[in-house]
Amino acid sequence: MIWFVLGTCSAVLSAASAIIQKKILFRLTALEFSFLVSAVILIVSLCVPFSVDVASIPSTTLMILIGKSVLGGSAFLLVMMSLEHNQISSALPLLGLTPGVTAVLALIVIGESLQPSEWAGIGLMMAGTYTLEMRPGQKFLQPFKSIFTNRNFYFIYGAVGLFAVSSVADKALVSSYRVDPLVVLFYQHIVYCMLFGLQLLLRRYSFSTLVKKGKGQLPFILAAALLTIGYRFTQLEAAKLAPIALVLAVKRTSILYATFFGGRMFSDDRLSVKLFAGALIVVGGFIILRNVG
Repeated sequence: MIWFVLGTCSAVLSAASAIIQKKILFRLTALEFSFLVSAVILIVSLCVPFSVDVASIPSTTLMILIGKSVLGGSAFLLVMMSLEHNQISSALPLLGLTPGVTAVLALIVIGESLQPSEWAGIGLMMAGTYTLEMRPGQKFLQPFKSIFTNRNFYFIYGAVGLFAVSSVADKALVSSYRVDPLVVLFYQHIVYCMLFGLQLLLRRYSFSTLVKKGKGQLPFILAAALLTIGYRFTQLEAAKLAPIALVLAVKRTSILYATFFGGRMFSDDRLSVKLFAGALIVVGGFIILRNVG
């Protein structure tokens, strides 16, 4: 059960990071923060080549790592954009939909059948999603309409799909290809910095302005960077020991921690309802994934 402990540690660190991220996003845009935190993590990661051989990675493996990092970085930016525009207790529970979305896509694309228990899990996720947007006095279908028409939620939907693919690649890298998690993190954040930096350049953003804005939030950026390193590393270590689907299911309990503590800190509305909705989504994920080998 070491993987479960590592997955739980990843969830706690991820929740703490999300709360700090939300605080920073009151002062910085999602892209500004994504670049700055990735740059700090990369600077910290520069010690990795002194302890691990990062140059001997095969070219095919490196291409997989780069590709999955582009997807993971894009997903991270989408989550930050959602946090920037939504309450933390509204945005994060939707990240727990990943197992349900993956199961439905498998059904549609490759015809993979779903067991009754898996349909029950999807049903719980739908109930949680419905509850998340439920308001007193609304018509029955209005919560679903709100979920699908709120453009700010589109960021999370995109992140859910990208995270599902990049997490499978993570599993392949550390398990099948035997890549050290530290090497994965090292190259990953090189790609992240290039990805976010390129977007800043295309927008003709002033890096001197970015540095000035970042200085005022430096303690929080450093804290977010260290927590991010912690939850990504523990997730990769857990993925070496257990199926990635189960690791992600445990990791998604971060939703509950972040919703409760972050929601209270930022005085989110309907917090108890959102916490209940998040719990339904997380439990649904566990039910879908409980028999994954």
